[in-house]
Amino acid sequence: MEKAAIQAATRACFVDSSTVHVSLFIKALQERNVITRSNLTRIVESTDYLTLVEKNTRVVLTRSTFTAAAVDPPRPPLHMATKYLQETAFPPSAVKSVAFQVTNVTKPAPPSAAHLAAGKTTNATTSVPPLSVDCDTEAIIDILGDIATGYLDLDDTAVTDIFLDVGSKMSVKTSGECVQYNKVIEHSDVSTILEQLPGGEPDFSQNNRVIFGQTLHRLAAVTYDGSIKGITIRVGRSVSGLLPIFEGLVEQKNVLLCGSPNVGKTTTLREICKYLSRGKCLCLIDTSGEVCGETGNRSHIVGTSRVFRPVDPAKQYMTLLDCVRNHSPDVIAIDELNTKNEVEVCQTIALRSIQMVASVHGNIQDLVFNPMLNKALGGSTQALVSDRVAVDGKKVVTQRTSRPIFDIVINITRSSEGLEYSFIEDVAENVTRIMQGKPIHIRRRRMVGDELLESREEVLYPCE
Repeated sequence: MEKAAIQAATRACFVDSSTVHVSLFIKALQERNVITRSNLTRIVESTDYLTLVEKNTRVVLTRSTFTAAAVDPPRPPLHMATKYLQETAFPPSAVKSVAFQVTNVTKPAPPSAAHLAAGKTTNATTSVPPLSVDCDTEAIIDILGDIATGYLDLDDTAVTDIFLDVGSKMSVKTSGECVQYNKVIEHSDVSTILEQLPGGEPDFSQNNRVIFGQTLHRLAAVTYDGSIKGITIRVGRSVSGLLPIFEGLVEQKNVLLCGSPNVGKTTTLREICKYLSRGKCLCLIDTSGEVCGETGNRSHIVGTSRVFRPVDPAKQYMTLLDCVRNHSPDVIAIDELNTKNEVEVCQTIALRSIQMVASVHGNIQDLVFNPMLNKALGGSTQALVSDRVAVDGKKVVTQRTSRPIFDIVINITRSSEGLEYSFIEDVAENVTRIMQGKPIHIRRRRMVGDELLESREEVLYPCE
């Protein structure tokens, strides 16, 4: 009886199509009084496929769809196998026509008190290809000379910044922590480094940062009384393989990347630009040159993106407007929103049905209460409300003044286990909850080796 009900539900779903969403198939089963969780678990674990004898086809379970395929379809490669799938935890999304073998479909046990305190609701693990990191270490060795060869391990991907201040010991930021070395920096060291830069000593008058050579490395000067007393070198890396982090979540949406300095916003922006530029005109505003450097061949960094660099960094917003008026963009991306003018231009662009991708320093809570930039998330105002709608007895509350520009916020943080990406998908609702001091709902993803871990959680940001 149970098998007949499953086959009947499958036939009903696959009348006009070879592929249906998991949610529709589950609904068809439930309409025939099939308890989906226990049955699908048993069927998938025992056979890996649901068989339709009458039609000589099999139903293959993929990451988010059931697909009717010919008898004896090829088994999916092991590296593409989904290790854990919560049956109804995640909404269907567009996927490639590749079958993912399901090895475990279970109903989670009731959450413990500790689990609830952490705010976690569901978890999932998926196998993904390993990351590929490209860093031109030779360019740094060329300008630092003995300092690099004698003290630095530039092959360590945890190294992000090198600090060289006259009269002080050299220090290196590794995994967010500054580590000092015994090398004391002298005036001659700084002068030699600047002279070794391609093109000679740079002009720092524009925005005190330069990209040196055909690299992604950034150099900035530390000045005191008008003279250069130190140097900060940001180690630039191109990372390929981040696509599984945001695939299915950023298409056709305005995306804002948030996070503290040096946490990976620009790296993520590069990968998103490479992904979204496929078949589209994507205009990238790369004011400082950090996103794709000075190189002429950018396809391996930002795909087919068209790169614009404003002559005057203070008028970055004018370049944004020029892209809209003259270059027919489908997508506009910008690294580091800094001013109210830029946010207002982004709002204008979003109203013209052009997809926006941007990054900004700070987390979502910082931005909500930043009077200069919070218009990106709908702005804020103080309002007097009635007793009926007062929050915790407070009749003067903070409210949004408009719809947020961005449809999804990706908050990037660094933990002891690596980078974590928190996706805030219902931005309008979650911004309101932050203003009210309520927890917000996030989808958290992080990559550990060849695995993509995902969880649904609630996070409470303190309300100012």
